[in-house]
Amino acid sequence: MAADKRPIVWSIAGSDSGGGAGIQADLATLSNLGCHGCSVITTLTAQSSVAVTLTEAVSEEMLLAQLNALLGDLPPKAIKIGLLANQAQLQQLCDWLARHLPDVPLVVDPVMVASCGDALSKSTATGAARLDYRPLAALSTVLTPNIHELALLSRSDVHDFPSWQNAATCLASELPCHLLAKGGDFEAGIARGLAEDLLLFKDLPHSSGLHQRQGFVLASPRQASSNNHGSGCTLSSAIAAFLAHDWILPDALILAKAYINGALAQSYRVGTGPGPLGRPGACLAAELMPVIWPLEDYPWANPAQVLGAPWLAAPTSADAVSAKGVGVKGVSAEGFKTLPHNLGIYPVVADVELLEALLKAGCRTIQLRLKQEVLPGSSAEQAIIRAIALGHQYQARVFINDHWQLAIAHGAFGVHLGQEDLSQASLEAIQGAGMALGLSSHGYFEALLALRHRPSYLALGHIFATKTKVMPSLPQGLARLGAYSETFGSLVPTVAIGGIDEHNLDAVKHTGVANVAVVRAITEAAEPVTAFRRLTQSWLGRAATIASGISYAQQNAGLSDRDFIRYGSQLLLPRVSEAGQLALRAKTVAIVGLGGLGHHLARSLAAAGVGRLILIDPDIVELGNLPRQLLYNELDIDRLKVDVAKEKLGRDYPNCLIEIEPELFGPKSAELIREASLVLDASDNFLCRHNLNQACVKLGKELIAAAISADSGLLCHTSPWLNPEAGCYECLFPRDSTGSGRCRDMGVLGPAVQTLAAMQSLAAINTLLGERSTLGRLISLDCRTLSVREAALCADPACLCCQTHTEAELQTEAQFMTGRPELSREENCDAN
Repeated sequence: MAADKRPIVWSIAGSDSGGGAGIQADLATLSNLGCHGCSVITTLTAQSSVAVTLTEAVSEEMLLAQLNALLGDLPPKAIKIGLLANQAQLQQLCDWLARHLPDVPLVVDPVMVASCGDALSKSTATGAARLDYRPLAALSTVLTPNIHELALLSRSDVHDFPSWQNAATCLASELPCHLLAKGGDFEAGIARGLAEDLLLFKDLPHSSGLHQRQGFVLASPRQASSNNHGSGCTLSSAIAAFLAHDWILPDALILAKAYINGALAQSYRVGTGPGPLGRPGACLAAELMPVIWPLEDYPWANPAQVLGAPWLAAPTSADAVSAKGVGVKGVSAEGFKTLPHNLGIYPVVADVELLEALLKAGCRTIQLRLKQEVLPGSSAEQAIIRAIALGHQYQARVFINDHWQLAIAHGAFGVHLGQEDLSQASLEAIQGAGMALGLSSHGYFEALLALRHRPSYLALGHIFATKTKVMPSLPQGLARLGAYSETFGSLVPTVAIGGIDEHNLDAVKHTGVANVAVVRAITEAAEPVTAFRRLTQSWLGRAATIASGISYAQQNAGLSDRDFIRYGSQLLLPRVSEAGQLALRAKTVAIVGLGGLGHHLARSLAAAGVGRLILIDPDIVELGNLPRQLLYNELDIDRLKVDVAKEKLGRDYPNCLIEIEPELFGPKSAELIREASLVLDASDNFLCRHNLNQACVKLGKELIAAAISADSGLLCHTSPWLNPEAGCYECLFPRDSTGSGRCRDMGVLGPAVQTLAAMQSLAAINTLLGERSTLGRLISLDCRTLSVREAALCADPACLCCQTHTEAELQTEAQFMTGRPELSREENCDAN
């Protein structure tokens, strides 16, 4: 059997006979957080939930025996130290650790007073309940005293916020380690409805220079529970657990605070006094994360401003609601420009010529990052000005890295800033200019600091090692990216960055992050535009499955016995097999129009095993539809087609997730089309077809369009991203040259519609399986002779959709999705 990879953490602390604190709480916490806990007992205590009746220190021989027994066989990745019985024991432990484990992360909880108020340790010299922790602090990573312990250690009276801050600052100045002064038991904080801690850093490895030797406040809404026995022990052992899992200290502290919030929410009472905490596992929910605020400008007088943080639950008090209008550094609480969740592949380039080429290729979110100094009149300044102008020309989201003054002056869409740039930039001016703001982060601590400003997106990095920029932080890796995505994904668009290329893109996609920014994968490619297109197509396929609600376990699980029976005939085809069937299950197809073509497409694809269908049609069932729209019957007349389709297809094909939208021209339709792996046009008017084609070109979607009128059917498969030489639907049928062509005007036979629908279904399934034999082809069907002809499509250099993108010639995506007043409901999508 393979060895367990969980890290080993030691708890050197006292035993609580009541089971709620001490060694017992530590071991439960360590196991709950994926560590193997080992114990070194310093003190035996006779205690319950209401009192400590006796404490007895272990002998020096027993303490050393425990330490030495563990050292050879179970060396620790981190150590938590809790109750020490006396000064002699503290010094003995210091000497041993300095000799054997001087570099292991050490979390020290200076337990001197129990939760019930009884003293637990004392100095043999004075008999007082105060130990001198300075020898141990020299070896420690962080010290975590509560209010009473802070008062003892600092020899000061702590009774209000100024005295608390002063005591913590003075103690931190005397110690070489970091200090987390806990305020959960502070009466002044309890009255404010907040649990507030003071965090004072020393020098921090692998962290931003902005945080070195700085002070912060960690604040959370108080949990409504009096069952808090062992909360200090649980917090310190959780910090040690996260350090053992290789989180840097700032992030370990944040995750431990979130864990405490979750543990308090699950606390319970077993005796007559305060009960123990629950053990909820790693707590990644955003609402459990603390608010981080620089100590120098913490709003002590306005706790409601803290409760207005964007990731906390909606405030209920009038003060908290009003605080929603109070921002940070003059920024209003509405935050910066809101962006769609899915931004697509986000290139970061240093060359304006490449930026223009990518915009021409259909890129709609891009960043210009210039590393050199930008002087007035320099070529670098001209490059920024030109990039902004290109953004306007191509109606794209062009972000300027760092140079926010130039971005404001020339009307850029947005600015991207790193953590170090936040203190220098005027966020108020950026927001006042109506610009979007992207912020970088390198872990939980920085991400929560960034989110206080309510940015337009949050960059998470660097995921892999990168050569493009020297970073103080370590690579985050995929597991942590998945954790960040789980925490922040519902709050703001997330963007993974750092070392991402076509070799690791699929693994990045599986973390659930919404978007990826790429640098070298495009800028160093032999053909950057081709590389961008490949990355985009690969990413869009996974984005659809993320949005589908199909879990990764479902996506990655093999076929069941029932699946093998259901799909047995098509599984026999070598080009399908089990791998192809799983690929179909992971795809999302959008079908626009549920008439003669669309209803057949929906049934065929659901039957074939496509995992998710998006059905868009505003029309209702009419009597005249029934000869060619076989999904419906007379009982369905006057019902929305999408409602009938979802009901019947959902019943017949439970493995297929059916989503519907009765409004063709609306924001939800736009978002649903954005999520699709493939778009099928089954509508029955040219205006709808042109608008849908335009959306597909802008979003990088493959489009298979089919239409039939009288005895003639046409099918074309376009994607200017994959086959630019073939152009798009508008290259074949320019907007100004098309008429009605609707079957209600020209007539059609039901079997003719079904034949063309079968051809469109086959083209779709082949495409989903990776065979694009119809891409770039026009196929015509003569329904009288049953003859088929085909021709290669050719891009029109004058096409206003895929070839020439100017502000005057091309609608914006927003205009497309807000509708055309001259188009009636029947004309919207009265599908064949």
